[in-house]
Amino acid sequence: MKYYKVKRFAGEAKKNDVSDSMLTNIATEFVDAPESARQQYSLGAGLYKLRLASKSGAGKSGGSRSILAFKKEKMLIWLHLYSKNEKGNISHSELVDLKKLANILLNATEAQLARLVKNGGLEEIINV
Repeated sequence: MKYYKVKRFAGEAKKNDVSDSMLTNIATEFVDAPESARQQYSLGAGLYKLRLASKSGAGKSGGSRSILAFKKEKMLIWLHLYSKNEKGNISHSELVDLKKLANILLNATEAQLARLVKNGGLEEIINV
């Protein structure tokens, strides 16, 4: 299982003080959870919305929200991050765009993903 984050997410993570080790921990919890438990976070089309606590002390309920794309036994890609105090939820148009992006990335070949990593559009998160 590989974990990635898109360039925009990396910037949002830095702004919200979310480390790669935090992402790895929550991703592992999510991946290891039974399918039925993961479904409560589903937005459809391979997208999921998870809460993240921030290092600045806010717990999960007051921390950040993340949108990720997930393909069972293959990859998890962090797409979007925002703090709850910035906005309550993503808009319908943002959701449509994220579903399109998820479809492209989740169906990309290894060579295409490697090219995205090399060009800086995608960053692999090494299990910390």
